[in-house]
Amino acid sequence: TVGVAAGDTVEAGATIATIEAMKMEAAITAPKAGTVQRVAVAATAQVEGGDLLVVVGSPTKTDTTGESN
Repeated sequence: TVGVAAGDTVEAGATIATIEAMKMEAAITAPKAGTVQRVAVAATAQVEGGDLLVVVGSPTKTDTTGESN
């Protein structure tokens, strides 16, 4: 389940999504503080390892690489 939307401000380490596998849940956290630039999946979509979920960019610059600066 994705817990953020485009435009939301997040802190480094904040939970931005939760995934469930084999009835266990794991939190996905923001790699850095910034603004959610894009949510790449539907809130309850099934995903696989390596799938892009959310793009977090710096508050003043769009970062579409998904990598930390």
